[in-house]
Order: sequence, then structure tokens, then C-alpha cells
Amino acid sequence: MKKYIVSNYMNPKAITLNKDSTFRDAVELMLKKHTNGIVIIDNENKVAGILSSWDLIQYLVPDYLEEDKHLASFETGDTFSTRIDELENDSIMNFASKKVHTIKKTHSIMEAAALLSEFHIRQLPVVDDENKLIGYLNRTDVKKAIGDVLKIKY
Repeated sequence: MKKYIVSNYMNPKAITLNKDSTFRDAVELMLKKHTNGIVIIDNENKVAGILSSWDLIQYLVPDYLEEDKHLASFETGDTFSTRIDELENDSIMNFASKKVHTIKKTHSIMEAAALLSEFHIRQLPVVDDENKLIGYLNRTDVKKAIGDVLKIKY
């Protein structure tokens, strides 16, 4: 009988950036890798944060527009590019999510599914016993495990 554990479904090649990277680095990597999520690591390959396209967008919108969104309709067309120029060299740690839920490869897919569901997150970095990144598990990986139980070929 197949074991429904993280190691059987995780992707060992997480898309990562070092915590010293910039807004521009994050956008460039997301576009090149066709991804909406990046695991941020420190110099010891430990998870320092997680970054999503949503984080980029939220950081892009100035506080005054967050507080009063209808003001965006009064912005000039170049406000968007001007704002991006201002943020280009900002540290990703300014807007990355620093409270990151992780999982070990020996944990069950049910435990992973519970974390994804409870915290409404898209991916879980998989770490070893020293909390070093060894891969990730996302919603599609859980969906594949569900398909396996249902004996669906994919």
C-alpha cells in the first residue's frame, strides 16, 4: 500500500532567492520561472520567508491607496512605473511573509493538507531536521495524492 507522506509528493527543487535579494530580483525570477511563489532562504539554506505575487502587488500599492482605494482612479498613468522605479532596489524582506509554515518530508499528506487549508496558503517549504530547505509541497501535489487514492491516471 502506498504511503501518503510528503516525501512521495514533494518537489525537491524549490524556487528560491537569498534574503538579500531585491524587489527587481523577485519579479525577474518569478517571470523567468513562471511562478507565483518563491522561498526566501538565508546563507545557511534555512527558510527566512516566502514571497508570492500577492506580496509584490500589496507592496506596490502605496499606503494612501490601501486606505482609500477609490483614489487610484485619480492617479496619472505614470504613477505605476514611478512607483516600481522607487521599489526596484528594496529588499524582499521588506514585504516577504516571514512567518512561514514548514513541514518535514516524513510528515503525512493529511498534515500538509491541514496546514494548507487552515492557513489558506499555496505551498509549504519542506525542511530537514536542521530546518534547511530540501523542497516544497503545494496544492497541486496534494491534488496528485488525492488522485492516487482515487486511482486517477494523470
